[in-house]
Amino acid sequence: MGAGDRPQQRAGPPHYAGRERSWRRSARGYFLLPHIVPVVVVELATAAFAVIAWGGLPPPQRIGPLLLAMLGGQLAIGAINELVDLPFDTVDKPWKPLPSGDVSIGGARAVVVIGLMMMIAFGWHFGALPFALLVLGTGLGIAYDLWFKRTMWSWLPYLIALPLLPIWVFAALGKPEPRLLLLYPLGALATVGVHLAQALPDVTIDREAGLETITSRLGEMRIFVFAWLATLSAPVLGWFAAQWLGASQQLVPIAIASGFAVLLLAINVILISADRRRGAIACFPLVATATLGTGLAWTLIVVR
Repeated sequence: MGAGDRPQQRAGPPHYAGRERSWRRSARGYFLLPHIVPVVVVELATAAFAVIAWGGLPPPQRIGPLLLAMLGGQLAIGAINELVDLPFDTVDKPWKPLPSGDVSIGGARAVVVIGLMMMIAFGWHFGALPFALLVLGTGLGIAYDLWFKRTMWSWLPYLIALPLLPIWVFAALGKPEPRLLLLYPLGALATVGVHLAQALPDVTIDREAGLETITSRLGEMRIFVFAWLATLSAPVLGWFAAQWLGASQQLVPIAIASGFAVLLLAINVILISADRRRGAIACFPLVATATLGTGLAWTLIVVR
């Protein structure tokens, strides 16, 4: 070797590269484990309702624990869901965090424990009643994972839990609002629509597994239609409720929410026409966003 030649620097040993890839896959697995899209939607909804309840952005000592308490519950719900689904995902979705081995069963159980600890530690800060509402909402999500998900009653936890979110936020911030209970009759169909949209991508798998659920009986296109009809029912019912309460001069939020929901529906129709699978996957975030918009609109009317 000549004096001007330099030895070529070798790449690190193969096992180091393997460890780096393994670390990245594991980090990605834990990120995806609790169902990141629903978690983000719920956290954004919590923040939005908090701004409405407070009349502006709450101080950090309020909004921080609020978001962390909700995040803890969502982490636990999502991780339990993945643990329950593991036998099915091993066959039908081997790329998911648990069946792929990116996350261990012990690791998923640790996420459940950490999530519940977060929920308790930050949720108790707001007092007994808000904490009870938080536990109820989280418990309904866990009950869905463990008992309701693959039954004809899979819609029931959604029906009870989703309207609890703004009720809990207002109570936690010391501004309880009884009129928010109207979200139950107004949003009943919409919450079922959210459930149908979330179950839409798994319809074929559930049918092949012989599971007797509402979604497996209806089929993909019927679920898509029913999910959006249920979603669009919320602004219509909200409009009638506002008229009944004498708030007809405050209908601008409902009108905006209605137009927003129709826009999201149009986007979903375009997506599902171009690619049925991608359109089915997009249905849940679009339906959830439309439902959240209507819930925020109704909340704005209530607090004015």
